[in-house]
Amino acid sequence: MVLEYPRDFEGCPLLSMEVIHHFLKSSDSWLSASQQHIILMHSELGGWPVLAFMVAALSLHRKSYTVEIKALKVVHKQVPSDLLLKMIPMNPIPSQLRYLQYVSRRNDDTEWPLPEKALTLDCVIMRMIPDFDGKGGCCPVFRIYGRDPLLHVDRSPKLLFSTPRKRKNIRY
Repeated sequence: MVLEYPRDFEGCPLLSMEVIHHFLKSSDSWLSASQQHIILMHSELGGWPVLAFMVAALSLHRKSYTVEIKALKVVHKQVPSDLLLKMIPMNPIPSQLRYLQYVSRRNDDTEWPLPEKALTLDCVIMRMIPDFDGKGGCCPVFRIYGRDPLLHVDRSPKLLFSTPRKRKNIRY
């Protein structure tokens, strides 16, 4: 059996909960069918975050690990940290942990995938303001991606909101 999953969206690894669920179900079914069955996984350059997440998710799903951070650390130890920094433009671990928590909860829930809920973003708290301009401030741009609520057929992520690029700097 060969399964192929999308690698990224605008440079960031992205898998829908439906794809994650399909991977976990099909992998678990395959591995449970025979002790001789194995899963061989491969990723292209830049696909490491998705591969690491999926291996950690499978280990949680099959109850090899019960703690999300432990499952993820075991997978991340397989790659030298300096190589990891070169391959990944940003730190994927916080997002991976959040999604691994969904997988852990999914093991307890009967309803899967979870029903979609509207998200309201009230505020963004920046604990530290980076000094990009040398004058003690920055001009952050926030973008929110998601499914277009008006297009039920197209499930691909779209830019739903973006802050204007011309704003005054935030000072600290």
